[in-house]
Amino acid sequence: MKKLIFGSQLKTAALVSSLALIMTGCATKPTYQLPSQSAPTIITNSQGVPNYHLVKRGDTVSQIAARYRLNYRQIGALNGLDSQYTIYTGQYLKLWQADQVTQVAPARNPNYNTATTPPRQQQPYTAPNTPPPATNQTPAYSVTANATSGYEYPTRNQVIRNFDASAGTMGMWFTGQQGDPVLASQSGTVLYSGDGLPEYGNLIMIRHSDNYITAYAHNSQLLVREGDQVQRGQRIASMGSSGQTDQVALEFQVRLNGNPIDPRAVLGR
Repeated sequence: MKKLIFGSQLKTAALVSSLALIMTGCATKPTYQLPSQSAPTIITNSQGVPNYHLVKRGDTVSQIAARYRLNYRQIGALNGLDSQYTIYTGQYLKLWQADQVTQVAPARNPNYNTATTPPRQQQPYTAPNTPPPATNQTPAYSVTANATSGYEYPTRNQVIRNFDASAGTMGMWFTGQQGDPVLASQSGTVLYSGDGLPEYGNLIMIRHSDNYITAYAHNSQLLVREGDQVQRGQRIASMGSSGQTDQVALEFQVRLNGNPIDPRAVLGR
């Protein structure tokens, strides 16, 4: 019996660890070094975009892409990232190749000033196959009609905060009263139901088709268990204030291949 309990505890710990990576985006690793040098020479192009970005704790590829108005898929390809776009604190991510611009200006130090007026003879930098940035500078992502059809708001309550990667807000926040119903946005399988991630309190994560995951945080009561099949619109939890929040609210996140995207992309405005 002791071996069975121990095995179950290990399985739970491993699951929580994996979910932590999904929810934070940036993996934990003490150091990361380039193969041939400890730090690359930082240069910027005419739009103030550096050729490398030093990954800090909490960074995700989508956040970095939004910051510099680049395509996150291009960053992934340049750096040979895996399908989960895993990055590490201390890693230098390449943002563009030297041969992609006609001329670049060396940055005086890693804390480059993107507001500096570029030399007149520099040519504008255009990232290949990069869609125009949205006005709110949210991450670029690809959404298909089949993958996103049928997603619904997880509550009828008022939205008090929208997705804003630059401000660290990785989902939508809804106001509410203790015990208000929380509904599954789309049919799927419950990936996680518990309180193993303190920041999110009582958390439910549901896996859907096409690598989409929805997350529902800060609940007071969880009504489904891991492995349960749920239907769109089914009540899965009761709203609360667990985790790192000082008010009753629902934090709703949508992740595509582990990366946070604006939930409005699948919900509609």
